[in-house]
Amino acid sequence: MAIRPQQTVTSTTPPAIEVLVKTVQVKRTDTTAFDAFWLPKSAVIAGAYVLGLTASDAGTTAVIHLGTNPGTTNDILASFDVKGATGQGYHPAGAKGGTAMSSQVTSDTLIKAVYAETGTASATGGPWLVKVEYYIPQQGYTF
Repeated sequence: MAIRPQQTVTSTTPPAIEVLVKTVQVKRTDTTAFDAFWLPKSAVIAGAYVLGLTASDAGTTAVIHLGTNPGTTNDILASFDVKGATGQGYHPAGAKGGTAMSSQVTSDTLIKAVYAETGTASATGGPWLVKVEYYIPQQGYTF
């Protein structure tokens, strides 16, 4: 359960927090996991979104993985489909949010990204921008 140092809710308590953002561009050619960004110690992952202009035309599947070991341990995004309608526009992770969503990291954490597709395709689709929102709890508070 979250720790709340001040139980009274007023216009100034609990204190406001600032939502921070990390972004990474993922291309069709990113078929090997690459270093995307670092999340700082104590960060709480608040959301993930995928932005794209052109959906992948992969023959069968086209997905983005984002995590500490993407494709195996998908901490933030687990097989986010960019072949269909979610390959275009601005989409929340939704059900494709991984196990780290809404959790606090215990140390500085390297996040990696990878694109994976199956089936025959031509060279269209992407790139996609993956946006991860997080915050650092105020001192004395935990998630």
